Amino acid sequence: MSQGIPDSSCISPQSSAGAAVETEKADPKGEARTIPEPEPGARALILAERRFQDLFESAPDGILQIDAAGKILVANRSAEQMFGYSREELLGSNVDLLVPEANRRGHPKHRHEFAAAGRTRPMGLGLDLSARRKDGSTFPVEISLSPIQTEDGVHVTAVIRDVTERKLAEERVRSLQESYMTELEARQKEAERLNLLKSEFMASISHELRTPLHTIIGFTELLEEEGEGPLNEAQRRFLRHIHTDSEHLLGLINDVLDLSRIEAGGLHLRTEPMILQAIATEAADSIRPYAESRAVKIHLGENLNVQVFADPMRVRQILYNLLSNGAKFTGPGGNVSVDAAIEGDWVRVTVADNGIGIAAEECTRIFDKFYQVGLPPVGVREGTGLGLAICKKLVEMQRGRIWVESELGRGARFHFTLPYQQLE
Repeated sequence: MSQGIPDSSCISPQSSAGAAVETEKADPKGEARTIPEPEPGARALILAERRFQDLFESAPDGILQIDAAGKILVANRSAEQMFGYSREELLGSNVDLLVPEANRRGHPKHRHEFAAAGRTRPMGLGLDLSARRKDGSTFPVEISLSPIQTEDGVHVTAVIRDVTERKLAEERVRSLQESYMTELEARQKEAERLNLLKSEFMASISHELRTPLHTIIGFTELLEEEGEGPLNEAQRRFLRHIHTDSEHLLGLINDVLDLSRIEAGGLHLRTEPMILQAIATEAADSIRPYAESRAVKIHLGENLNVQVFADPMRVRQILYNLLSNGAKFTGPGGNVSVDAAIEGDWVRVTVADNGIGIAAEECTRIFDKFYQVGLPPVGVREGTGLGLAICKKLVEMQRGRIWVESELGRGARFHFTLPYQQLE
């Protein structure tokens, strides 16, 4: 071997200088003669060269050394096995022999440019490289190149790794990922389709239920007026129960209908400039009879006289839900208030109560559909758990956000934001 890669077959005791020990050996005439043995330092060098040769031959990657003209000077055993050529066939041949035919034309230019640059680097950064076997087949490789300056010019050592198995594994993983993503996308579309069907069904059935309920409520109110004759006390009590329960059921159906319309994309906002105080007053007046029946007072703050850009009907709905929740979870003698504050381009509206409060672990779940906090002070669970979910969606549709601050036994403060100035 040559050019810096030692060949163990070329190493012999005679090739090393110095003789410290003499041995006897018969010459052709039968006479004994002495020959020198290597000194200890030379012997260590020989052993090191042999170990290096063993390491070179047993390397798992193919190793070639090429001169400036592209001639192969050195090849190890792995290179023979990788390319299917014997060492005799490789040595002295041009390295272009191992380059796929499609890439041969530009290879000499790349080889000369690398030799001129004179720095170690991977070959074909960011590219998929291939090599050619003796039988004409190609396989994916990774190549590291190292230039070596010699008396004969720049020689390049190439370490070549066959990455066929790795590429196959990557392709299998990629195929599985694509299959998974395709299946996931299909399931997502199916879930969206089913959710839309559910929302459409709920909207339809809710509409069908609301119509007869309105009729029941209307006739109940007519009977309570006693226009068709006087009622006894028992009949009045029965009518009050019918009227109250019908109104409650209508409220639940309206919640389901609103949520279904929002999820189905059928709810459209009518955003306009509005004074928050007027809407808050309407919501408070609507909820005050319910609050007074529980001995709870409703208060309006002093900072509500601000203009926001929002849908008046939906803001009223948000405030009504929050105020009714506050009254529901506040005991007799308690208070529920609503106030506002300007924060940059937004108005933060706060509905606060001094009721039973909410546990910290429930504060993140309270806006989920159908989720209900613990029992109110009277011990009767009311509603469907949709009110806060609807509030969240209505606030987000108006580009705001909603959150709650609360502790058990210390009441709750619900905040939501609305645009203070018109947004593009």
